[in-house]
Amino acid sequence: MDNEVEIKERLKWLSPLEAPFRLSGFAWGTYGGKYRRLPVVEPGVLRQAVDELANNTAGGQIRFRTNATKLAIQAKLYASNTAEHIPATAVNGFDCYLGDHASQLYYGTTRFPYDADHYEYVFYEDLTSEMRGVTLHFPLFQGVHEVQIGVNADAVIEEPFAYDSDGKVIVYGTSITQGGCASRPGMAYSNILSRRFNLEFINLGFSGNGQGDPEVATFINDINYPNVVVLDYDTNCPTPQKLKDTMPEFIRIIRGKHPKVPIIVVSRIPFGFEHAKRSSYHDRIERMTFQRELVDTLRSQDDGFIHFCDGADLLGDIWNECTVDGIHHTDLGFMQLANGLTSILQNILKGR
Repeated sequence: MDNEVEIKERLKWLSPLEAPFRLSGFAWGTYGGKYRRLPVVEPGVLRQAVDELANNTAGGQIRFRTNATKLAIQAKLYASNTAEHIPATAVNGFDCYLGDHASQLYYGTTRFPYDADHYEYVFYEDLTSEMRGVTLHFPLFQGVHEVQIGVNADAVIEEPFAYDSDGKVIVYGTSITQGGCASRPGMAYSNILSRRFNLEFINLGFSGNGQGDPEVATFINDINYPNVVVLDYDTNCPTPQKLKDTMPEFIRIIRGKHPKVPIIVVSRIPFGFEHAKRSSYHDRIERMTFQRELVDTLRSQDDGFIHFCDGADLLGDIWNECTVDGIHHTDLGFMQLANGLTSILQNILKGR
């Protein structure tokens, strides 16, 4: 308690909802200060699970520049961490990166009691008073009611350097897309990629519920300036038939508004147990073949802006060592995914 009083007395507290702070990753803004990854809708518009998961803040970022010698955060969360295989630092934590584009380096992650649903944390103190870029990554699997940024009283806050363009990279998918099971928020693959491309990334991963819902495709069409749409939801379809039923329509909806926006279809990764459970291998191959053939068919019908990526190629020879439970990635797995997607995105974005 004494530490909390000391923090409050020494720092001025600011809302990231106000200028000059910039929020990224919330494509529909923040309705009444609500950090949410889809629009606020009436009950029944979305499946309940998707509607609830939209309140998880995966991919959200607070960006600014400051000469603060001390930086702290106050966070009020929807709940404490109940995940049995995801670190609390990823579920409920914030990551701090220092530096501007192409020079961002990890500094630290919030630490708090495992069962905490609110906390205060000092990221750094006693740094030199020089202007530096700051990016704070939101929790991956939790909702956030309120955030306050604390800096020393004489600190200057400026807006971050601009992105290269207004274009956004939209990633739709599963719990893996959302960031399971990274050790901390900055290691979700969309966040890794955001440090390599000076563009806003929108993480629309919905744990267990990235199932090609047409309502989500319609919402994606509402996002201004889409540069690329990545479809990485194979893993959440309970059967190959579910994938076959949903993906053509999902793509058709997006193409109805964005006929020339690049789409990357990513098939699922090999599960860690596939070497022994051959049914898993055959299931993956069936799904992969369908998606590759769908993309080939669409390209033969003059859609030259759709591309296929075999998820197995992203993990390379170390595919068996990249997960926590055979499915969800460790930081190693996420770095492999990001490395594989980096060259694909670079080639596609050259033509934009």
